[in-house]
Amino acid sequence: MQQSEFELFCEWASAALAKHQAHAAFQNALRALLAAEFPGSTAVAEVYAVAGGRNDMVQYWQDGKRAVFELFCSPSQIPQDLRLLERAEAHWKTAVLLDEAVNPDLSATFFRKKPEGLPFLWLSQVIMPAKATECRLKLRQLLSMEPLHPARSAHVTDQTSFVQIAHADDGFIAQTGRGDININQKKIIRPQIIHEPGDVSEEAVHAIQELIRQLAETDEQAGKTASYGEYHQRLKRRYKVASYRKLTVAQGEDAIGWLREELGRKLPSLRRSNHDEWRKRVYRAIWACAREMGWEEGRVHGFANAELGLKQPISSLKELGEQKLELLRDKLRNLARRNR
Repeated sequence: MQQSEFELFCEWASAALAKHQAHAAFQNALRALLAAEFPGSTAVAEVYAVAGGRNDMVQYWQDGKRAVFELFCSPSQIPQDLRLLERAEAHWKTAVLLDEAVNPDLSATFFRKKPEGLPFLWLSQVIMPAKATECRLKLRQLLSMEPLHPARSAHVTDQTSFVQIAHADDGFIAQTGRGDININQKKIIRPQIIHEPGDVSEEAVHAIQELIRQLAETDEQAGKTASYGEYHQRLKRRYKVASYRKLTVAQGEDAIGWLREELGRKLPSLRRSNHDEWRKRVYRAIWACAREMGWEEGRVHGFANAELGLKQPISSLKELGEQKLELLRDKLRNLARRNR
C-alpha cells in the first residue's frame, strides 16, 4: 500500500532527527514560506537575539517589528528552548512542535512546562508541501494578531563596559571603550494583556480569531487585500477595548455573531469572483447544519426534494442551482436554530 505524505514525513522526521538535519530543513522551509507570504520582510536563522543562546529563526520587518520562531524536537531540551523563546524581544513568538505521531512525549512535556500556552505550529505544517498554503494562512494569522506578551525593555547583551548612553528620537548612541555604537531602532513597547475574571473565554477568543481568518481568506480568494488587521481594529473600535481579549463574555458572544454576519455579507462577492469557492462554502454550511441535527446524507437530499419543490429528485447537492442551494442552506439553518 502506498504511504501517505504524512507517513512519509514521519519517516523523514525520525531519520532527520537521528542525523541532526531537522533544524536545517525546518529553517529552510520556514524561510521560504515567510518569504512567499511576507515579501517585504527578511528571515534570518540562528540569530543571537538572546544573551547566551541563538533563536532558530527571526523575521524582521522594515518598521522594526520582529517575529521569533523556535523548534521543539527534544523533550529534554524544552526548558532551554522555552527560555530562548520567552526571553527574545519580539512582537510575536511562535513555537514549532514535532508532531505527536513522531514523538507523543514532546507536546505533552511542552504543555506541562508551558500550561498557559504559546501560539504554535506543527513541524509537518512547515515541512509538507501539501500543507504550504494552510501554513502560509496560519502564519499570516499569527503575525497579524495582537501579541500575547509585550516586548521587554531594552537591555545590554554585550559585555563591553559602557561609559555613556545618549538617547535620540530613533534610538541611542552608546560610548564604549571600543568606540561608539549607534543603534537606530525605535523600540515599540506594547501593553501586556492580562486575562481577568469577566473577560471573554479563550474558547471565544479562538472563535473570533478563526472568523477573522475566514474573513481575510475570503477577501484573498475574492482577489482583494487580506483584512486581518482591519478586523482587529474594527473590533477594538466597536467595543472600545484595547484588545479583543478584553471583551466581556457578553461582548464576545456579540462579536462572534457580528463577525459571522460580516462573513455572510462577503459571500455574494465571492460568488461573482470565485464561484467554485462560493459553492464549497455553501456546501460546508449545509453539512454543518446536518451534523448538528444528526442527519445523514440521504436525509438531507430527501429534505431538499421535499422542501425545494424540485421537478426531479436529487442524489447530490451539485445538481442544485445557486438559488436552490442558498435556499436549502437557509432552511437547514433555521431548522437547526429551532432545534437548539
